[in-house]
Amino acid sequence: MDEQFLTIDEVAGRLRVSRWSVHRYIKSGALKAIKADGRNGAVRIPLSSFVQCVNDHTVTAEERTR
Repeated sequence: MDEQFLTIDEVAGRLRVSRWSVHRYIKSGALKAIKADGRNGAVRIPLSSFVQCVNDHTVTAEERTR
């Protein structure tokens, strides 16, 4: 199956953060990103990277009560 990609704005909307926060997540390595060819250097985030980032930073109720 082909990898799906999200834009900076799509990630920002799903995480409810600013576009600038998404850029910081990419710079810190929390999100992986690629520059799409032929699209004026548009940045795309692989869906798998987005899902991994959410999973890595989600605190469950069980973890919260420890």
